[in-house]
Amino acid sequence: MRNKVILVHPKIQFEANYPCSWIPYSVLSFAGKIIKENSVEVIIFDENRKTEEQFREILLKEKDDILCVGFSIMTGGGQISCALKLTDLVKRIDKTIPIVYGGTHVNVLAMQTLQYKYIDFVLKGPGQNSFHKFIEALKGNLDFSEVPGLLGKQNGEIVVGKENHLQPNSLSEYDFSLVNIEDYVQYDSTISDRTINYIASQGCVYSCRFCYETNYKHKYSKLPEDIVTRDIECFIDNYGINGIKFYDADWFVDISRSKRLIDKIQTYNINWAASINPQDILRSIKNNINLLKTLNESGCKRLLMGMESGSNRVLNQIVNKNITKEDAYKVAKLISDYGILGSYTFIVGYPGETEREQNETFEFVQRLWELDVRPETKVHIYLPYPGTALYNEAIERGFVPPDRLEDWSRFDYYKAMTPWTDENLEKRLHEFTSLIPKNLS
Repeated sequence: MRNKVILVHPKIQFEANYPCSWIPYSVLSFAGKIIKENSVEVIIFDENRKTEEQFREILLKEKDDILCVGFSIMTGGGQISCALKLTDLVKRIDKTIPIVYGGTHVNVLAMQTLQYKYIDFVLKGPGQNSFHKFIEALKGNLDFSEVPGLLGKQNGEIVVGKENHLQPNSLSEYDFSLVNIEDYVQYDSTISDRTINYIASQGCVYSCRFCYETNYKHKYSKLPEDIVTRDIECFIDNYGINGIKFYDADWFVDISRSKRLIDKIQTYNINWAASINPQDILRSIKNNINLLKTLNESGCKRLLMGMESGSNRVLNQIVNKNITKEDAYKVAKLISDYGILGSYTFIVGYPGETEREQNETFEFVQRLWELDVRPETKVHIYLPYPGTALYNEAIERGFVPPDRLEDWSRFDYYKAMTPWTDENLEKRLHEFTSLIPKNLS
């Protein structure tokens, strides 16, 4: 019986100066679980670290034992085109190998994804809830209709599984033996010379109208604290890691949990960084918690924060950020006062945004540059992501979305792709992108 599962993290084609060789948590998040529960052998193929030819060699070597090949895809970044190329390769080698797709793009466009000629199944929603049951269905031990989030092609019919939503405390521990950790150790000028990424939670409780995270319906799931600290200790003891970059959507959703983890991190004597929402800091101030002092003392070197706009109308009527630009500046100044590097992202080109409001954002960025600790700033151009609250509004204003998976492969969030944005705006963004030079202070 076939007993090997290949999980593919297709290449992401970010900007040339962006280091994107991080641990592929999109597939690692459920790989360990299916090894334990399904008694299968898992091979993780990360195209950011390996070549198409190496993928071909794996397929040729293992084809008689492959139970399925799974792909995780997101919208944009060129990942879809890379996934399709590898999918076609699988079917050329053995058309009987089942292909299954999942990931953020599939979560909102499952049926459209399934329509691609070589995709046999898609899994909508968190993979940790569904992939182990999908394996049992492939083995004949479970009906496909019992698999959460499944859509599949069977005998000319479409089979539909159960609903699959993010559940609290549903994250599975990672099996890091499936990847070569050393491949993902990064020199990060803002953190340390041996930095690794880590994801300790999934989902977000906020409601920004442009953001994919809203597809989780404000659900939030987190790894147990003892697993998080165990993994960090493993990185330190076995790989000499001296920096951790938490890639959670918002690491500070649960402030009490964050404080307990910070206390533990402080004992490791390492540097670290994480993403945070401005409201997390405002909430801590309201509750008389000096969060930034704690962060400064614990080795936190950098906070990534989506500020989104320098216009109050855009922040609240378009984005639903529930802060003012005065709030955002107050937070940024406090971060600077505590000697922490702020890394702030903005978006211009929202549907309904005026040129004057775009200029307000550029002016706000310049104001931030005057802080004592000059922050990193990155201004993106708005693109309509399917499933988000602004998506239909963008369509109403003339955006024509792709109607095939193949066409989504050309969706590029560094390019002007809506009728109300153009190359001139695209070029202007680069003037307001200010990243820290590549040297450790």
